[in-house]
Order: sequence, then C-alpha cells, then structure tokens
Amino acid sequence: MEMQVENNHNLPQRARFYQSSLATAAYIKGKNYIKANKSFVIFFCCFDPFGLGEQQYDVKRIIENYPNYTYQDHEKSVFFDITSHRKTVGPKLQNVLDLIANRKLDEEDDLIIKLKKRISFVKQNQEWRREYMLRTLYEMDIENKLKEGLKQGHEESLKQGHEEGLKQGIEQGIEQGIEQGLVKERLSLITDLIKSGQTKEQVENFLINIRQIDPAEAAKDYQEALDKMK
Repeated sequence: MEMQVENNHNLPQRARFYQSSLATAAYIKGKNYIKANKSFVIFFCCFDPFGLGEQQYDVKRIIENYPNYTYQDHEKSVFFDITSHRKTVGPKLQNVLDLIANRKLDEEDDLIIKLKKRISFVKQNQEWRREYMLRTLYEMDIENKLKEGLKQGHEESLKQGHEEGLKQGIEQGIEQGIEQGLVKERLSLITDLIKSGQTKEQVENFLINIRQIDPAEAAKDYQEALDKMK
C-alpha cells in the first residue's frame, strides 16, 4: 500500500514494479506456481489517478477481446481517489478513506478506533519521526534554495539594472533546490527498498525504469545509500 499525494503519471509503471517484486518473493524455488499467494498493490491517491471520475479502480489482466473471461494470475492493483465524494465503496472502506482525507467519519467504528491508535503509536515512534524529519528537511532545503535564488537574482538585477539577473537567479535557485532535494529523496527511497529486502538488481531496475535515471547514476546512488547504512 502506498500514498500518492502528487500525480507523476507513472502509477501503472509503479504498480508493475511492486507486482514484480511481490512475484519474486512469492515464487520460491521448487514451489508449485499454483500455490503462490495472491498479490495486491493498493494506492491511496489525493487525485483521480485515471481521470475517469471513479472513487475506486480495480485493475486486473484480461485476455484481449474476451473481457469477461477471468484470467487467474491472482495479481490485482487497486487505486483509490480519496478526494472523491461518490461513496461507491462499502461503509467500512469509506470510513478508512474519510480518515485518510481528514473528513468527518464514524468515530465508533472498531477499525477506525484501531487505526487511530496505530497512528498515535507511529507518531511516537522515533524511527518514523526521524524519517519524517529527514523528508521535512529535504522540503525545507528546496524552499531555502528558492529564497536564496530570489535574493541572488534581486541583487544581480540591481547591479545590471534589468530583469535578466532576477530571472537567472530564480532559475538557478530552483534548479539547485530541486536537484539537492531529489537526491536526498532518492537516497531515502533506496534505503527503504534495501531494508524491505529488495536486491541490488531490483533497486537499480526500479531507478532506471521507473525513475528514468541513468544506469551509472543508479548504481552510484545505490552504493551511496548502502554506505550510509553501514
């Protein structure tokens, strides 16, 4: 399960990566294929992931020209638009979506009570707090770089007496801030993937195919993340 705050238009590719990772874990050597567990990849999105107006999208493989035939590979990807008010899902699930979206909900629902207790526990967990702080610092770094770029651009424009310096400073600040932020976010993601049991090849394939990173850069980032974990 994963939260998606911003639409980067790569959810089908992300789902494919996660399903392939689950398949690698499911098909143990010597085990009959039919005994592999079912796999579900679930995204909670703060937007309509496919722009079709649905609250929930269930995605499974089908045989072309035979949409009613059930293709039993036991892989399923589910996408929720938590901003939707359609309420086409069951009441229990609707409560979960309302909780994520911070809407009014049934406070007496047993599952909601358990989830709130779990959320409270996670907020007190030092490891989670550390990860949250790292991501917050990454966002602050971008903001500070943008401010620095604005300041530099303003000073340069005063010297040159026209708007070109301001534009140049802003662009430079944006580029530096985004680049530094992306590197920090990427290293944090790689660390999470390594801790979850992903192999070097799986992590690098994800960086290359999903994040569209140069193979040499992907290998470098993997090694850097690995070194930081030691």
